[in-house]
Amino acid sequence: MKRAIISFFVTTALLGCAQTNYQQFEGRNGPQIIEGQGGTKEVVNGFEIWDNGTPPRRYQVLGVVAVEDFDNPFGNQRIRVALAEQIKAAGGDAAVVVDLTGGGSGFVTAVNSRGQVATGTSFVKKTARWQIVKYLDKK
Repeated sequence: MKRAIISFFVTTALLGCAQTNYQQFEGRNGPQIIEGQGGTKEVVNGFEIWDNGTPPRRYQVLGVVAVEDFDNPFGNQRIRVALAEQIKAAGGDAAVVVDLTGGGSGFVTAVNSRGQVATGTSFVKKTARWQIVKYLDKK
């Protein structure tokens, strides 16, 4: 029983895919142009993902994407890959984090009908919103 419960948690962590919801930006006065200040980034499949701060250049916001997956190493990697795919689909160059919600893990204990106890780690889902952006001043 203990193995079955642990197997369930491991399978849940490994399987699945990041869920995305993209919405195109529309502004009353035209496109939203931002002069970035700098921060930290990671490059995934050739696209920049800015986790902290903004790109140190001028960029236009194309839209916003919400990405959801489990808050664990596998889920976090799936989020980044899904983000890179969304950047490509939108014709952008990068993603800039807007906010992160949820996430974390907890300790779970389960008892079956025979009184056998199994414990493990349960990961909750986290949702992140990112601006998909296009650079206006190519390097």
